[in-house]
Amino acid sequence: MGSLRDTFSNIPQRAQTLVTRWKRGVYRDQRRAAEPRISDARGPLVRRIETAQTFLTAAEIDNLIGDYLGGTSINDLAQRYGIHRATVFAHLRRRNTPRRRLGPDVDEAAEAVRLFRGGVSMRAISRRLGVGRKAVRACLVEAGAIEDQ
Repeated sequence: MGSLRDTFSNIPQRAQTLVTRWKRGVYRDQRRAAEPRISDARGPLVRRIETAQTFLTAAEIDNLIGDYLGGTSINDLAQRYGIHRATVFAHLRRRNTPRRRLGPDVDEAAEAVRLFRGGVSMRAISRRLGVGRKAVRACLVEAGAIEDQ
């Protein structure tokens, strides 16, 4: 059974946050190491790097873009080159690489419109083409076969 104080008190959220942090010991400075900070002409130095950074050479970036244009997925590229997915996208953006469009290509989109006008459901079209239902719907909206809501 909870206490009446917790039930009937009306403490502001900021005060509750302050009390919670105080109980966890966030504001206790004496627990922190009193080591002198190392610095040089550039400023304070970091003791250790939490995450290792991987810098790609220009040739590796060219290979990455070639692999992407060849059809390799972003996740596979990130794993192969040892970088984060966001870094893969950043390299592609810096080199003005056109993004691949997900979903059906032009011929498949025309086929989807033809099938839809023939009375086939979007779910059946997506199964037949091997793409998602939302991608089929986007093709139909783009072609003007249905209205976007």
